[in-house]
Amino acid sequence: MDIRQVRDCLWSWLQQALLRRAPQDDPASLDALWLALAGYMLVDLVQASASSGLRVSLAMTLVDTLLMLVFAWLLLRVTGHARRYPQTLTSLAGTGMILGLVALPLVERAAAAHRNDEPMADLVLLWLMLLAWGISVQAHIFRHALSTRYGVGLMLAGLHAALAIGMIETLFPQAQG
Repeated sequence: MDIRQVRDCLWSWLQQALLRRAPQDDPASLDALWLALAGYMLVDLVQASASSGLRVSLAMTLVDTLLMLVFAWLLLRVTGHARRYPQTLTSLAGTGMILGLVALPLVERAAAAHRNDEPMADLVLLWLMLLAWGISVQAHIFRHALSTRYGVGLMLAGLHAALAIGMIETLFPQAQG
């Protein structure tokens, strides 16, 4: 994959994160899928490392990534759209990486505030806005992957977010502070 292709992928994922482009607008590409997954996992690892040690951060990243892989696969398989899995997963991981990069300063600020026992009330609204944005992007992707209404995608994205948050809080309570 050359630099132009990487730039095109990043631009497409940004446009998808802004709800201006759909997953099916991009050709299915194994290179793009690997790039998206690697970027997603790297950003996820950096975020987790802001408040946890390397071993816990790696485990959290693995759990989060596996949940995304399995959730999307099961969803598409059950609904008869399994052939859309590579493009859907590429979009989920690529947009997740973009949103993760946007959230990184907030994650770093929250981790620093927690370490210094500072109030974090000002961060809550920003965090909720980013969470809502992430859910709406996933809803957009699921809507297109399933050829359904946005409301169905929104319910599925909300379920995925609830599962992810619940699993991380249950499996890694020490990381929650």
